[in-house]
Amino acid sequence: MPSGAIIVPHQKGAERLRSVAHAINNVLADREVLRQNVDTIVRDFIDHERRHMMMEDRDFFPAALKALKPQDWTEIAAAVTSRKDPLFSDVAEERFNALRTHIMQLEQEAEADRK
Repeated sequence: MPSGAIIVPHQKGAERLRSVAHAINNVLADREVLRQNVDTIVRDFIDHERRHMMMEDRDFFPAALKALKPQDWTEIAAAVTSRKDPLFSDVAEERFNALRTHIMQLEQEAEADRK
C-alpha cells in the first residue's frame, strides 16, 4: 500500500474531526444549530473512524507485524511517546466537561418542557 493511501484517509479524518469541533463549538456558543445537523456530523465522523480502524486492524497492523523488526518498534515507540496527544490535554478536557454540562442542561430543559 503506497504511503499516500494512508495519508489521505487521515487527512479526511482530520477534516471530519474539524467539522465535529466546529459543530460542538456552535453548540457551546449557544448558536442556533439543528440537532439533526450535529447528530449527522458526529455520526459521520464515528462511522468513518470505525471503518478506518477496522481497515487498519485487518490490513495495516498485520502487515506491520510482518515487516517491522524489534529495532523498528523501539524507534516507533520513542517517536510516539515523545508527543502529547492533543485529545487528552487539559484544554480538551475542559471543553468536553463544558459540553457535557451543556448537554445535560439541555436535557433537563427538554425534560421540564415535556412535563
